[in-house]
Amino acid sequence: MKGTGIAVGVVFVVWIVPFTLSAQQLVWKDRDVVRSLRIPVDSGQSLVRLRISQQIEYTLTLSGAIFLNWDHDANANQVILIQDMIYQCKGETERNFSFTQKVVHHLGIQYFFDSISRFHVDDNQFDTRLEWRILKNHGCFFSSLLSTRLLNSLFLTPLTALFSGGIQLKWPFFGSLNVGITSAKLTWIRNKGIYESLDAIIYYGVPREKPYLFEYGISLRLLIDHDVAKWLNWNCDLLIFKNTTLPPDISFRNNLGFRLTKFLKARIQTRIFYEERISRKMQLENIVSVGFVVAL
Repeated sequence: MKGTGIAVGVVFVVWIVPFTLSAQQLVWKDRDVVRSLRIPVDSGQSLVRLRISQQIEYTLTLSGAIFLNWDHDANANQVILIQDMIYQCKGETERNFSFTQKVVHHLGIQYFFDSISRFHVDDNQFDTRLEWRILKNHGCFFSSLLSTRLLNSLFLTPLTALFSGGIQLKWPFFGSLNVGITSAKLTWIRNKGIYESLDAIIYYGVPREKPYLFEYGISLRLLIDHDVAKWLNWNCDLLIFKNTTLPPDISFRNNLGFRLTKFLKARIQTRIFYEERISRKMQLENIVSVGFVVAL
């Protein structure tokens, strides 16, 4: 009778405990897995709640550059040693929600044959995107894009931040088009000494007496990342921002990457830049490079 009472008690406790609660979170190969205690066998439902993938690529290249209508520098033959680092983390859930965090670092040393050496190609971007797919290839998004320099004209001088939210059209394995119905752009100058060194009253559209410039408008961003062939990758980033008064700001980057061997890569990079507050000219930059690459 004593053993029977214990068995009945165990059955009673098992019956009243809410076994619909989940167990502790399990992580396997960058995946968060949650199992139900009630159904220990396969229920036919995916146990994966969040998939996370990460990638990092480092490239060291020796480049020759050609500039056309480039206001910052005089046209001159030159050689540039550039290091590039790209880190990307992407997460996806079962409910059509995804996030992407991308960090891009470009830093180069520019050498003029008849002049000096200096830091050139000092570009650092922090790109965050939240996406929610509503239909097969349509959805909505929110993104923030922060850009700054590290060594050229000092850190956070300037810092530009673009925040956008709106409608997204996506082509699987090719790219996406983001239409920012509401967008805001912030330009901040941390080091005010840049005005004195350049003898300027306005720098990147920010007057000397103000710490920052805030603009409100609409934006459009086209992102393409497509492997045309096993040895050829096409990466394109077109960003257009239009505020309520000035002509649109345009930033266009086009990269063709040629994988020659496992650790050797060639690249043709074209950049078109236009912002009326900085210059009324459409500036064009072309860089052809061959370098050592490591991808993890």
